[in-house]
Amino acid sequence: MKGLIPQAFNKNLFRNFIRDTASIRLIVISFALLTAIFFVFFHKEELVLFPSDKKLNVNFYTDINDNGLSTVLSSNQNDSVIGFHFMLKKGFVLPYAGINVAKPAYQILDVSGYNRLEVEVSSKNVSDLVIYLVTKDQNVKDTTHRLRDRHSSANVEIRDKRQTLLLKFKEFSTPDWWYTAIGQPKSDFSEPEWNRLNQLSFATGLNPKVEIEGSLELYGLRFYRDNTNVLIAMSVSEFFIFIGLFLRFYSKGKKSEQKTDPVNIRYKPVAVDEKPETGYNFLDYINENFNNAELDLSQISKATGVNQRFISDTISEKFQCNFKTYVNQIRINEAKRLLKESDLNIGEIAYSVGFSSPGSFNRVFKSMTGKTPTEFQESSE
Repeated sequence: MKGLIPQAFNKNLFRNFIRDTASIRLIVISFALLTAIFFVFFHKEELVLFPSDKKLNVNFYTDINDNGLSTVLSSNQNDSVIGFHFMLKKGFVLPYAGINVAKPAYQILDVSGYNRLEVEVSSKNVSDLVIYLVTKDQNVKDTTHRLRDRHSSANVEIRDKRQTLLLKFKEFSTPDWWYTAIGQPKSDFSEPEWNRLNQLSFATGLNPKVEIEGSLELYGLRFYRDNTNVLIAMSVSEFFIFIGLFLRFYSKGKKSEQKTDPVNIRYKPVAVDEKPETGYNFLDYINENFNNAELDLSQISKATGVNQRFISDTISEKFQCNFKTYVNQIRINEAKRLLKESDLNIGEIAYSVGFSSPGSFNRVFKSMTGKTPTEFQESSE
């Protein structure tokens, strides 16, 4: 591909490509389709649990539930923070304290369309945090058990400052102690049912600091969908669609050049003379370079050494038209031949005979023949 594109650029093929209606239409359609797929299947509005105008059910807990001795010293809950101060004490194998957050009456939340949890938190004397996503699970047999709801946890190291934690759902896994607590093997369960979330819990982790006051405060909780990989995949797809269409356009252009070598014939000037008069080499130059969109009197004069005024006056005298009309007559004659004999589309023909755009080609063709290129092509079939 490296060898193809520079050569194409040298021949102004890229410029012609971006003016090709069919190619650009396909690019726009593919982009619109990918955008629609993104918004239908992947885009999802974030779910903000806190801060929010909707109330939450908040509980502060310690290992006293397991006959431990840790205590809650104070708690605080308002529109901007949920937090508490505690002291972990010896007396339980792994002393702990935490915050439990849920919707009122433990309403079910469907978070299956998300893949990330963002937690804004600050702490003091807490080195690591265990975050639990608690879900209902239809495979639990003992529905009266205190821990009947499935716990999926992720352990995160934190520092004594305010910080934002970003957790992927795939980082959460159900700990072995939960299977032991409910008396069922891991094989009884598949993936957590994320459409049945009913609690979030934030607890001190595996390295508790005992006999010292600690604190934990939550400033933000939200679920969102990170579509970075999806957007990268779609961008790559759109890029390859663009490259594929460009190479197809390039290939058709090369095929056209091979097919239409005879097209580059030297058009005889409209003059009837079998042998053109000496000094009319500028007509030959025009006939050989009419397909150059930049062709003008200055270029012809420089290439042939003939004065611009002389070129213009000679064409006017011999062919009863101005320079621009003379060149357009040659271009339209060649366009007629291509419309009859080639499989090029109208846009490709426009550029191959020297017009700067399909629009100007259509306009000149209609003024000279009384038909549009499409009408001419259909009448020639």
